[in-house]
Amino acid sequence: MFAQVNDLNMFYEERGDPQAGPILFLHGFPFDHSMWTHQMEAFSRTHRCIAPDLRGHGQTTRLSASGASARPAVTIEQMADDVIGLLDHLGLDRATVCGLSMGGYIAFALWRRYAARISRLILADTKAGADSDEARQNRFRLAELVKAKGASAAADAMLPRLFAPGNLGGPAARHIRQIIERTPPDQIADTLHALAARPDSTGLLDTITAPCLVVVGEHDAITPLSEAELMCRRAPLAGQPVVIPHAGHLSPLENPPAFNQAVADFLAHGMGNGE
Repeated sequence: MFAQVNDLNMFYEERGDPQAGPILFLHGFPFDHSMWTHQMEAFSRTHRCIAPDLRGHGQTTRLSASGASARPAVTIEQMADDVIGLLDHLGLDRATVCGLSMGGYIAFALWRRYAARISRLILADTKAGADSDEARQNRFRLAELVKAKGASAAADAMLPRLFAPGNLGGPAARHIRQIIERTPPDQIADTLHALAARPDSTGLLDTITAPCLVVVGEHDAITPLSEAELMCRRAPLAGQPVVIPHAGHLSPLENPPAFNQAVADFLAHGMGNGE
């Protein structure tokens, strides 16, 4: 399905009872909504599940036909505005927001700008802090490499760090490679700059009064357990992080049963009054 949101023709998948409590799934970089396939299937039995392709990803495209030189810089805050535009299009005042990696950064921007629209928060394989100088420079180098050699260069560089070693040759890794390779190189580069420019959200953690679940893959080399523990110490209603065994940075794809159980337990027994 498509919705006109801001300057986008935004693609989104929706499954489940329209009257049930909504869960909004926000994918990581540079993926698309299909990374949530196991969660959409599982939770659409009890919830209204919505998974968009975020700005610059998947089937979402700009409405303007302007050339690359006229393309405005992408920001995480702009992506958050897009998400709110989609909620408005769907007539939803509030939703549980589940964000992985970049999706988590967007979730922080949503809390900063639109906290009243979030009923619960699920932060998966993400972190609150901004990039270090070294990480920022690595993003800039990857952006230049992708512009020179194409999206496959991003896949080659990223895949070894995205998955637990035992999962790197599996179907989930092949699926993610396909997604990355069909993402336009200029969109990958633009989003890398957006990620590098995002603000530090560590101080924001203290203000998160929504029930919060923090999930991390056992072998996540990008946002490890120490980052999850920091978020749990600071966010008032976060509890303890849930570690997903046999998973790296993409725990919803690498170990769907364990990830889904953690989310189901949180939705059933977490604090709060629902959506």
